[in-house]
Amino acid sequence: MSTQLKDVLDAFRRHDVAAGGQGKMTVQQLCEVIKSLDPVRWTDAVVEEILGAAKAEKVFEGDHVPFEDLLQWLAGNAPSGDGDQAFMNKFSRQNAALGAEVTMKMTKMKALIVGCSGVAAEIAKNLVLQGLGGVTLVDPKSARIEDLGTNFFLSEADVGKPLGSTLVPRFKELNPFCDIKSADAISPELVAQHAVVLVCESMPLPELVKWNDFCRLQTPKPIAFLYVHTGGMFGNVFVDFGPAHVVHDDNGQRPMVRLVESIETGPEALVRLTVPDGQAPGSLPEGGYIEFADVKGCDGILTHEEASPCGDMVKAWKISSKPGDPINTIRIGDTSAFPPYVSGGMVTEKKVGKPYKFRSFAEALKNPGMPFDDLVGTDMINFGSELQTHLLLHAVLSLEAERGAAVGAADLAAVAAKAKELMASKDSEIDVDIDDEFATKYLRHFHTPLQPLCAFLGGIVAQEVVKIAGKFTPIPGWLHFNAVEALPKEQPSDCAPTGSRYDSLASVYGHAFVKKLGDLKYFMVGCGALGCEFLKNFALNGVCCGENGLLTVTDADRIELSNLTRQFLFREHNVGQPKSKAASAMAQVMNPGMKVRALEMFVGSKTEDHFNDAFWMGLDGVCNALDNMEARFYVDDQCVKYEKSLLESGTMGPAGNVDPIVPFKTQTYRDGGQADEGGGIPMCTLRNFPHLPDHCIEWARDQFELFFVKSAKQLKKFYEDPATFIDEMGSSTDMTQSIFEVRGLLSLLSAAENPSIKSAGQLAFDFFHFVFRDKIMDLVAAFPEDARVIDPETKQDKGPFWSGHKRFPLAATFNVENDTHWRFQVAATALFASMLGVVPPKQEGDDNWCKDFKSKAWVAAQVKDLAAPEYVSGGVNVEGDDAAGHSSKGSDAKAALQGLLERLGGYRDKPVPKLEEADFEKDDDFNFHIEFITVCSNLRADNYHIANSDFNQVKLVAGRIVPAIATTTAAVCGLVMLELFKLVSGCGTEGFRTRQIGLAVNTYTSFEAQEPKTFTSGVEKKVPRAEELPADAFDEAGNMKKEYILEEAYAAYPEKHSVWDKIRIPTGTMTLGGFRDWLASEHKVQLKNWSFVLGWKKVQDDDNKETRVPFSSQIYPPPVAIDATLLPPLEDAQGDAMKKIMGSTAIPQAQKMKYLSEWQNAKKTGKLPVSSGPSITLDMPLKDILALMEVRAEEALKDGTIHPKWGKAISGLADRKFWVIPSDQTPSCSTIVDEGQEPVDIRYMARLEVPLNE
Repeated sequence: MSTQLKDVLDAFRRHDVAAGGQGKMTVQQLCEVIKSLDPVRWTDAVVEEILGAAKAEKVFEGDHVPFEDLLQWLAGNAPSGDGDQAFMNKFSRQNAALGAEVTMKMTKMKALIVGCSGVAAEIAKNLVLQGLGGVTLVDPKSARIEDLGTNFFLSEADVGKPLGSTLVPRFKELNPFCDIKSADAISPELVAQHAVVLVCESMPLPELVKWNDFCRLQTPKPIAFLYVHTGGMFGNVFVDFGPAHVVHDDNGQRPMVRLVESIETGPEALVRLTVPDGQAPGSLPEGGYIEFADVKGCDGILTHEEASPCGDMVKAWKISSKPGDPINTIRIGDTSAFPPYVSGGMVTEKKVGKPYKFRSFAEALKNPGMPFDDLVGTDMINFGSELQTHLLLHAVLSLEAERGAAVGAADLAAVAAKAKELMASKDSEIDVDIDDEFATKYLRHFHTPLQPLCAFLGGIVAQEVVKIAGKFTPIPGWLHFNAVEALPKEQPSDCAPTGSRYDSLASVYGHAFVKKLGDLKYFMVGCGALGCEFLKNFALNGVCCGENGLLTVTDADRIELSNLTRQFLFREHNVGQPKSKAASAMAQVMNPGMKVRALEMFVGSKTEDHFNDAFWMGLDGVCNALDNMEARFYVDDQCVKYEKSLLESGTMGPAGNVDPIVPFKTQTYRDGGQADEGGGIPMCTLRNFPHLPDHCIEWARDQFELFFVKSAKQLKKFYEDPATFIDEMGSSTDMTQSIFEVRGLLSLLSAAENPSIKSAGQLAFDFFHFVFRDKIMDLVAAFPEDARVIDPETKQDKGPFWSGHKRFPLAATFNVENDTHWRFQVAATALFASMLGVVPPKQEGDDNWCKDFKSKAWVAAQVKDLAAPEYVSGGVNVEGDDAAGHSSKGSDAKAALQGLLERLGGYRDKPVPKLEEADFEKDDDFNFHIEFITVCSNLRADNYHIANSDFNQVKLVAGRIVPAIATTTAAVCGLVMLELFKLVSGCGTEGFRTRQIGLAVNTYTSFEAQEPKTFTSGVEKKVPRAEELPADAFDEAGNMKKEYILEEAYAAYPEKHSVWDKIRIPTGTMTLGGFRDWLASEHKVQLKNWSFVLGWKKVQDDDNKETRVPFSSQIYPPPVAIDATLLPPLEDAQGDAMKKIMGSTAIPQAQKMKYLSEWQNAKKTGKLPVSSGPSITLDMPLKDILALMEVRAEEALKDGTIHPKWGKAISGLADRKFWVIPSDQTPSCSTIVDEGQEPVDIRYMARLEVPLNE
């Protein structure tokens, strides 16, 4: 129970003692107690929602509430925003994927796990991390040494001890709120105490059927039953939630939202839709349900009800379509009884419960269904292998039940015979031919679990337990998985057990393979959720645990509370510690032989002095555990440069991917294409025309930055150079924004003159009116409610301006009785007070910071002494909105801005205020950051009649929180280990697998890794625009004639090279001229031009988006070096200067015009050119040229030409063994051909490698 819930319980108890110890209080008394503790979180609406839900579930009846019962219910059912923010913070990433309501349901769920095998440990770990209410472990068997290879919580000291009771205290470390215990045996009474039973050990077939039937017969609700088995490279999962399970959300995706353009009147009415700004395109699901909102006309369409698939009535419309319907349309039911549609409206997809009937274990064992239909498909390369696996499993279970003993590879004939018998007797409805080779692989290691499959299946099965809550689509019975491509081609000879923790692994791969794993030198980049799983997997499989092994782990982050639900190597006492060091220490507990070097460093161009050539060249491979594309691409580029393999993976909620990158065998990660990051929201929508809650949240996030960060930076800039600042503000192309920002700066300066809580409150009050009153009044003045859209060319009236996605806004009037208003005043006052230094900075863990501000009464007393600022017209910037025309500015806007700037200028000689910028932190729920954005977003929503958003929804969007859950992470990292095994085994390209998994909807696709993309010579056809050609350019059929189509040949060198290939220059001492001649003689390539990229400049495109442009320095042909001493005096007239230059014998004839141009530039600036250092000549060695480029890059960075965000493109040459010029920066060259042939420009050239320290 959280601290805040304990506070509520203590308050109840104090009241009860005072009232005579009845254990109850009235509803009204209860409300007052709750709200007195934290009125910001426990608002009237929240309290009413809690009590309404509690009463509906019969937690209490009548007017008196038993507070102990209520608190127990409240701990698992309180809606988001209930004050238990520490709990919500801890599960924030999980809630982003599952929803807070699912997390809360899990806290009341208990699981019975039978068998404590490696896969059982993985399942339990994932469930405990995700907040399950309780876990009971049943396994009295003694731990064996080989169990240490799959069960991460066992040590050598545990060998011989009972598994269940030994593991209980270890799992409690992961989540002290989870009730974890052990039992010696399964029994009906024990099973009945749990919501789900998971069988994770070998159990006789009759017993499996018996316990499954027992679970199905329980009332009022069946107990979920799951079975999992893994051996070798195979895994089998069975799921049964009973005959009446309901799926409330089959995919977990956010409901789609569409804007209404029109609604027909009649049966099966056609509704035309458009996609709102910032939403991904796509069709609403056929047969799905939608809700309407904000429709004008069609009275009654909002309250229409239909029967759901479960039979209950829901306020929604079922949608359909007909062949030939236009795109972006849906059909609903009969609208004949409604008045005609007028305008506006929005439809939102409604997730409606669907019945999901499961078959029993016996039924599904007999007929599992067909792959990719009613049997989960997992093997797209060997289609039908799932049926082979199922039949073999059925035969093995049946044979073992008959014999009472385990079977293995020696029993192939008996198993095959049993399979045929099952098919012949119709005890199995599968009809397939047994593949002896496949069956041998299945049987050989049937009772030998391997850690990668334990991790993978542990993620899948734990996710199925989550699905009991009704979220996501469950496995419809069976899932069968294999990775036979990862098995050694030949059975190793050194497989006999040696009494080692690696005996299971060695029984499949041999002890020599285990030693190779142990001696690996690997680099793991990142140590978050993926990194923790990888460290665990590496430790269990002995990776980097040998005498010569070493794992280098780096992560610059520190552990936060929200990490604990999925980064399982961390505990609450680790919060604040370096991730890499805490995780590495835990991994070494799992396997003391592990060699780890933990670093706290970013990996990028700025740390290449540490991660240098020697470091990269000494590695056997790299494993990424990153969460951003920029870092992924950088590491990918380094692996290409140094020809190192890369294990790449990622997760997004219940989805995950695996990408093995192998030098010269597969594509690189970059070749696979950049992930789609989704469409942005147009600036005009954010600025003036929001129509979705997300628009308001994104806008509010920008206001936080403007209020509490940018304003302080602007004042600093103003005091550094007042005249320039005022000039730039006055000449801004966005006068509307300038007026707003200068008004804000003046208010901030006024508050800073006499910093106090009152002045901070006035500042907050000013900004309330600037943003939610004045800006709206400006917009309404520019576009009244009856405004029309007039075509500027035809003058045609195109309809009302306020239509479609545009909502006519309403300016706010501050009202202390409005929760959102007074909460804004609280949050903004606290943050401005912190900026002004009148309250101490918020400290981590201080949940009572500025607590005195948190009441409506405090705000009411404060605003009595505050003055609302006078309205100043600022005009409206509608740039980017075609319907609105050009930017519209108030007639007096320019004069108003000049007046404001004059007032600002009056502060130039006053003391510089000390202002503390806010450092946005999304994971501290008591620092008012997310609170401010929440109320700011909702005030904006109220302006535009948009639905409000709650605290946790805002936190996810504004905090850019990436959905993350332990189950997906575990599954993905298990699959990555298979690719590592293939790398060490020397697998060919055909054996590597690129995988995409979706635990929400049971998609498991795998493809053979693609070979590297190669570059070849060719001819590009350039087709001119038809309107630019004469009429006779087309034949009678209207096709363009060939002679008008331009063809341009291009070359690739070397032919069919890939990104992995390099052209190695023999020596760095080769001169530029020698390099030119070497290309010509050895490669038949002519050097034409070489501009070396020093770094990148920052520019803004037409959409005001930041982009980078390369900044280069000329190498070939060697640029002309200007000797400033040969230039005429700047006092000379241009004619005299020209005569002197043209008559100078010291200036080469070919350079005279260059000198004249330099003199003219110097004349304008009044400064003679400064020597740029040594000049490049044909006799200059390549290594010296590169050194010169490094110097110039440093100079460009210092003078601001190169933007520091991207840094220099060349650095650290002194410690490098070689320098690689990327393929997109290689010199411009052409082919050298025989006489009579035309040279061809080389479009694609392999990288160039220049040796340095030879």
